[in-house]
Amino acid sequence: MIILTVIISVLWLISWSKKPDADYVLKFIAKNPQRSSLIIIKNGKSLANVNANERKPLASTVKIMIAIEFSQQAANGSINPDEKVHLDDLARFYVSHTDGGAHEKWLIEMEKHGFLQDRSVSLMNIAKGMMSHSSNANTEYLMMRIGLENINKNVNKLELPQHEKLFPFVSALFIPYEVELNKGLDITNKQDTKKILAHIQEMSQEAYINEAIKIHQKLSQDVNGEYKECVNIREWYNSEFDKINSKRFTHSTTSEYISILEQMNKGSYFPSHVWAYLQPIIEWPMKFENNQARFKHVGGKGGSTASILTYAFYAEDKEGNKMELAAFFNDIEGYETMKLSNSSSAFQLAMFTEGAKWKKKLQQLH
Repeated sequence: MIILTVIISVLWLISWSKKPDADYVLKFIAKNPQRSSLIIIKNGKSLANVNANERKPLASTVKIMIAIEFSQQAANGSINPDEKVHLDDLARFYVSHTDGGAHEKWLIEMEKHGFLQDRSVSLMNIAKGMMSHSSNANTEYLMMRIGLENINKNVNKLELPQHEKLFPFVSALFIPYEVELNKGLDITNKQDTKKILAHIQEMSQEAYINEAIKIHQKLSQDVNGEYKECVNIREWYNSEFDKINSKRFTHSTTSEYISILEQMNKGSYFPSHVWAYLQPIIEWPMKFENNQARFKHVGGKGGSTASILTYAFYAEDKEGNKMELAAFFNDIEGYETMKLSNSSSAFQLAMFTEGAKWKKKLQQLH
């Protein structure tokens, strides 16, 4: 009887976690402000502000910065957005079972719409796939092509002093393997795994980033996939390594991302020749008919790991009302991650379309 009760409780929790609930997001923030950061701006006025200046790990929301640098380089002729890239070049940075199938789904869409020819795809579609499908392989490839140093210089030009340096976060997944080699340990042995975890925890952020860059360079030259095969990440990667990677991720604040979203929503901050490339990349949500029916513009990016959920979006409705929303959650786990993730779209839509209805609850968060 006890076992049956436990099974029923678990099944109920899973079912509940899958149901979108905008109100749950606000309740979570109210109960867990230390793990949350939220800022909502409507027509230039603040609707909510919770820890907006507190730095938190960004997950894939950081790809907004890569999209900006890509667009600027496309506009000034440093890269040709129509250049064709062979899928084998992208595959060097693809690590299966680490992106929720994002890269495969993007490839299927490229083939479906005829954008994949002779196993090649344009740089522009690679950038779009980084945003719309959150392909990590596309992201790391673009880091190589447009230059990590250029991306980070541009973050400084955008005047984001709280924003940490970007680094190859897919490559960083392989750091435990490199520690294993250097220390002569066995990553499949429990005791050695503890030593590897301890070593990574003791690394400075600079050392961690440098190691990720070295691995990124190895992957860029891993034409036949031998290095990835030797790493064999599926054999040893676990939740403890994932937690470390999540905590090491590039940090910034919802306040800084709102400042960028506001400029994008105005449509006049970036020069027109840059915006011509950036808009179709950042406003990927506008390809959905339900968004087209409600909004003039919607743009932004979200991201997640097992313990992080972040999103930063802007929108302008048919009446010309403009809103920007950024929400970062960290140190979440289990059903929290699932419930917050499944409720994120419902929460954003509720804030964008029913802001007045939620005004009292939002005020209580200040």
